[in-house]
Amino acid sequence: MNGTDPPGTTGYAVAENGKWPSLPVAAVVPGLLFILVVDFVTVLGAGHRFDPYLRSWVWVAAVLPWFTLLLFRKTPAVYGYRRRRALALLGWGMVAGAVWRGLSLGFNVWVQNDWTQIGLNGTPLIGLVFWIPFLEETFFRGYIGGALLTKYGRWPGIVTQAVLFSFHPGHWSQGWLDIVSIFVFGILSGWLYARFRSIWAPWGAHAFANVLPLLLRTWVV
Repeated sequence: MNGTDPPGTTGYAVAENGKWPSLPVAAVVPGLLFILVVDFVTVLGAGHRFDPYLRSWVWVAAVLPWFTLLLFRKTPAVYGYRRRRALALLGWGMVAGAVWRGLSLGFNVWVQNDWTQIGLNGTPLIGLVFWIPFLEETFFRGYIGGALLTKYGRWPGIVTQAVLFSFHPGHWSQGWLDIVSIFVFGILSGWLYARFRSIWAPWGAHAFANVLPLLLRTWVV
């Protein structure tokens, strides 16, 4: 397909010139191999042997997509950084993120019967709203997911990036119950990206899902 509208996309997912700016899958192979190795080592429990390297995975994931843009002479629009309807899509993403987080928190409280589960892990607010969504949405949805769904279609691309997203070190350390929930969010965020071909809807979902526990902790619980 190489840049054409991915199968099954409708509505806002219509490019002005009939094609989406996209990276070829070959361009994201370094990122795919990198996150596969990181996830594999993490899941096998061998992470303690590679702690210095695993701690740096975040910086590789943050830099690699933008280095790839320079190498292939593409613009950030490849990852869905577009101005068109950015605020509206951010808002719809926030609604989706609130629904997911609400269901996730409710399930955790029901299973564990512990309202203290509604809280935060001490991550600064700027990290919850900007840094984490910027890092993970750009890398998993825009960089890896975008190339895969353009080449192979909507659901193969969405599911693949959601699996890779679910097993990185920061998520694996939270345990199986949370990993299932994180995988569902990866599907939701990937679908938002495929539906709108904009980074702002998944960014809004991710950011608001991160801060909703803080709001509940402050105003409700």
